[in-house]
Amino acid sequence: MDTQEKRVTLVWLALVALTLGSAWLGEEGLPVVATALVVALIVAAKGLLVIRHYMGLVGQGSRLRAAMRMYFVVIPALILVAGGASWLAA
Repeated sequence: MDTQEKRVTLVWLALVALTLGSAWLGEEGLPVVATALVVALIVAAKGLLVIRHYMGLVGQGSRLRAAMRMYFVVIPALILVAGGASWLAA
C-alpha cells in the first residue's frame, strides 16, 4: 500500500470514527449546548476532511474550495445558534 492509499484509508477511518462518535453522542442525552458544540465541531472536521482528501480542492485560489469551506463554517455556526436558542428557551 503506497502513501496515498494509507492516507486516504486513515482519513476514511477518521470519518467513520467521527460518525460513530456522533451516533454515540445522540444516545447520551448530554446538555443541549454541549451537544450542539460537539456536533458543530464534528460537522466542521468531517467537512474539511472530505474537502481536502476526497474532493481534491487543495489548490489555492479555487472558488469552489472557498465556497465549500464557507459552507462548513456557516453550518456549524447555525448548529451553535440553534443549540443556544433551545438552551435559552428552556
